[in-house]
Amino acid sequence: MDIHELTYFKKVAELQHMTRAAQELRVAQPALSRTISGLEQELGVKLFERKGKSIALNQYGTILLRHTQRILQEMAEIERDLSEAKGEATRTVTITLYAASKLLPRLVMEFKKNYPTIILHIVQQGLDTEQKEPDLSLFSSIHPCSGPNEVTLIQEEILLALPESNPLSRCSSLNLRQVAGEEFICLQKGKSLRTITDWYCKMAGFEPNVILECDSPETVRELIRAGIGISFIPSVTWSGMETEHISLLPLSFPPCRRYINLSWRSQGALSPAAILFRDFVQRYFENLTGKGVEESRENTED
Repeated sequence: MDIHELTYFKKVAELQHMTRAAQELRVAQPALSRTISGLEQELGVKLFERKGKSIALNQYGTILLRHTQRILQEMAEIERDLSEAKGEATRTVTITLYAASKLLPRLVMEFKKNYPTIILHIVQQGLDTEQKEPDLSLFSSIHPCSGPNEVTLIQEEILLALPESNPLSRCSSLNLRQVAGEEFICLQKGKSLRTITDWYCKMAGFEPNVILECDSPETVRELIRAGIGISFIPSVTWSGMETEHISLLPLSFPPCRRYINLSWRSQGALSPAAILFRDFVQRYFENLTGKGVEESRENTED
């Protein structure tokens, strides 16, 4: 017994006429009769009382019709739910976030204004170990990207944030070696910015004395303001934050910077929604810095 047979049976039961049922089902009447007979043989009971050209459900047919209506209704609901889920899946874009989290709320707000039906699933670094391969990843690196499925969005200067009470805060710029003896507030080990700044400290010949690890920019800001320590600050992603009583100083040596990059799965694997978001992110960062991606790449080679 299959859905095909149950559909035929339901139509015959509703019309109580084999010929009219065959016409509505657009099948030959003999073929329909064979289907009903085969169903009766499979179940081991007669389903209809036949009186000349007329037929009527018997008690067994009535029982089967009740269950058939429920089964066919559930099958229709399954098909509808699967269709909706398929449509939602094609509208969902998964982004893994390793950098520039401070910029994301504004970016998402602007994107949703233009594409309100697209669903964004944002995964913070290290928070979803079971997550399948994302559509896109936003990450930072010491060097600009050059792969086929990635692009450098911006070059971002890394500054040193010091409390105004620190004597070094009166300098116009700093050599990284000047802060070798300072106490640092940093991100946790493994975070992309922490990896980059540790590398620059190693280039300058020291390992930073980290007294606090914190992932919240707002908390880091207040700890610096309180004179607890100093910290590396990405200039673009910290722009707009209130920094009263904090000095933000550029580093003259080594010139500390990082690159914010976007990568994506191969073109054929990206949904139209993911392509829309990828292109939107590139335009957003171009407008943010006032320079195109190619210009950013040229600047990174200085």
